[in-house]
Amino acid sequence: MSDSSEKMKEEILLSKRMFLAGCLGLPWLWICNALYFRLQVFGPTVMVDYWPGQTPPSSTLPGEEDDDDEGDNSGNNNSTNDDQQQQQQQSIMDQQLERQMNQKELQKWVKRSTTCALVAMSAFIAWIITFQVNKDHFGSKWFVMDETDAEKTGW
Repeated sequence: MSDSSEKMKEEILLSKRMFLAGCLGLPWLWICNALYFRLQVFGPTVMVDYWPGQTPPSSTLPGEEDDDDEGDNSGNNNSTNDDQQQQQQQSIMDQQLERQMNQKELQKWVKRSTTCALVAMSAFIAWIITFQVNKDHFGSKWFVMDETDAEKTGW
């Protein structure tokens, strides 16, 4: 169980680093982050992971196998068995709680990346549309080449 917990913590660290690197001026990392962890956070998507009419693939997370180990209740010392069962149940509940907390942490960073990627793409598309519609009003200093250079190069 510690292997899957450590793997999940490494994934959380990777997701957090990708988000922070996107904040430093590499917004394409937000898109990579959202795409890399999309199955774990958002689940399977129609037309991407499976076609309509088919059953979606199972979206079990790492370490999410059933841990239902039931002990044998036969014996003379029932109080000892009850204590062991309680400890087992407490251990299973602690593992499930840790798994849920790790999943929430991963979701937090991936959803932040998805939101920021959508905002950055929207701003970029808005800038392109604004510039293309109003390029006559921006002046020649906004362009890499002015009209006389275009005649010389043939572009």
